[in-house]
Amino acid sequence: MNPQKRNLEITGRLICPLTVGTAAFIAENGGMRRTSKVLQMEKISPDEICFETCNTNYRLHLIRQEVAV
Repeated sequence: MNPQKRNLEITGRLICPLTVGTAAFIAENGGMRRTSKVLQMEKISPDEICFETCNTNYRLHLIRQEVAV
């Protein structure tokens, strides 16, 4: 992660798998976020991912999607 980029900590759900070379799409409480191209990523835990885009370092706290039965 580049220490000169801004750091953003968010909570949300990935709309599609996080992939280096493409934008990330994250559903948040207030809508959807589209990032710039992902440069690198690191899974910290099953509930947390850190990734770097062209503009920002992200720490994403994942919301588990519950399935109704």
